[in-house]
Amino acid sequence: MAGAVHEWLRPRVGEEPFQLVIELPRVYAAAHQRGDQNDLIQLAGVVGMLGGALAPVADRRSVYPRDWKGTLDADAFIERIKQHLDAAEHLRVELPSAQDLHHNVWDAIGIGLHALGRLSPRRVFPR
Repeated sequence: MAGAVHEWLRPRVGEEPFQLVIELPRVYAAAHQRGDQNDLIQLAGVVGMLGGALAPVADRRSVYPRDWKGTLDADAFIERIKQHLDAAEHLRVELPSAQDLHHNVWDAIGIGLHALGRLSPRRVFPR
C-alpha cells in the first residue's frame, strides 16, 4: 500500500516543498469502535513511508480526528467539506472506483482544508 501511495503521489508533488499533514489514528473504547482496528497498523506503515520518503517536506504536522472534524456524523461532514471547495477544486477530486473508499478521499481533503484554515468544526457550548 505504501508503495502505491508513493507511486501515485510522487509525480503530483515533484520536487517542490509541500506541507504534509497526517491524521493520527485513535483507538477508541470497544463500544465506540468502527471497523477493524488492525487496519490502523497498515495505515501507520503508509504514514511512516510518507513522512520519510517524500522530501522535500517544508512542514510536517499531525492532527487527531476530533481536532479537525469534531464529532459530527461522517456523511454530514463530507457534505460540509464539499461546501468548502470551489468548482475547480471539485473537478480535481479523484474518487476511487470502490464506493466504500470514498470517505478516505473526503477525509484527506478535509484534513487539508483544516490545515489551510479553511475548515473548522462548529462547536456548540452549553449555556
